[in-house]
Amino acid sequence: MDLTNVVADVVAVLLGAHVVLMGCFHVLFRRRRGGSALCHGEILKRGAPRAPAPPGLVSILKPLAGRDDDLDDNLESFAHLRQVRYEILFGVASPSDPALPAARAFVARHPEIDARIVFTDPNAATNPKIAQLIGLAEAARGDVFVTSDSNVRVGPDYLDRVVAPLGDPSCGLVTSVFAGTGERTLGAGLENLQLSAIIMPCVVLSTFFVPITIGKSMAMRRVDLDRLGGFAPFGDVLAEDAVIGRRVADDGMRIATSFYVIENRNVAGSLAKTFDRHARWAKMRRAIVPGFFALEPLFAPVNAALLGVVLAPSRITIALLGLSVIVQTLTSLAAAWTIRGAPLPWRYAPLELVRTFVMLGCWASGWVSRTIVWRGHAFTIGKLSTITPMPPVGDHEARQDAVDLESAA
Repeated sequence: MDLTNVVADVVAVLLGAHVVLMGCFHVLFRRRRGGSALCHGEILKRGAPRAPAPPGLVSILKPLAGRDDDLDDNLESFAHLRQVRYEILFGVASPSDPALPAARAFVARHPEIDARIVFTDPNAATNPKIAQLIGLAEAARGDVFVTSDSNVRVGPDYLDRVVAPLGDPSCGLVTSVFAGTGERTLGAGLENLQLSAIIMPCVVLSTFFVPITIGKSMAMRRVDLDRLGGFAPFGDVLAEDAVIGRRVADDGMRIATSFYVIENRNVAGSLAKTFDRHARWAKMRRAIVPGFFALEPLFAPVNAALLGVVLAPSRITIALLGLSVIVQTLTSLAAAWTIRGAPLPWRYAPLELVRTFVMLGCWASGWVSRTIVWRGHAFTIGKLSTITPMPPVGDHEARQDAVDLESAA
């Protein structure tokens, strides 16, 4: 059989699969927007009447580290939550943390809200976020925990929607769909385009196949978390959200995806910041699902079509490459529009090709390095995203020695 025809057939199949995936994503969103779906439990059904939220106090655990984009406004969005009784605990690991003034200002502005600042022990876990969550959970009084990152902004119905699935006793964890918003630079636009591209397959895979937990927002009953041993058992993994999700599923509980979209604010990021972040995420995915990670580039039709041109250059493979560029650009912009509820400005359309090749570089980085730097902490990453601390980032010579040793291992 002619190689050109074989390559063209494979590229066409992958392009078709991409379109089908996009179609499934839009169907799920249209049917579930504002609601939720349980993995393997509710797929394409119209939403049944929503279960009432579990009674009792909800504790919002919010670890802070540094000043994320729009931090003050992000925190302020949690002052206007409706229908659910809640407390907010802001975690900081140091009195000198740049995020502390924003937390103090929030508490001062809203005496009507049960909000307080908790100074956490940075040595409680290897993962700095888990170290904070351990301290926050100990100080919390609620029956339900909602963890929420500092770069997240929410609407007034967020808390009611995200805890409602826990009214079903079979549901042990609720994760949320999020949209990258706020871009004012090319780097931030690229970041937000990539976040939309990530969410599309996550929604489909989580609903039809395996639960995927995203740590931007997670809700759990305290009793279920206690049964897992609290946050402490996850203190030496970087992808704590994925590992917590696995443990919940292994415990016989189901994971719900909330389609009440929350915002991940990325306003003024650079291209380098986007690359660093997604190279780190790539290394985590390789550590958790290496087989799936190996195939990731093929989920971008442009990569498959470009490989086809390299293997069998011809008019048909070049035409398929051009078609792939058009289709992938349109589906990426459509995904962003669907999730955000408004389109990205058209000036960001050419970024889709840039995004494809930047993410290919991040994927390659996942194979050649196990070293990551996250919020000033350097680690090597192992199986299931287990992390080992490296010398402090400021200690350049010691850290370089550790990198050299890690590369040689």
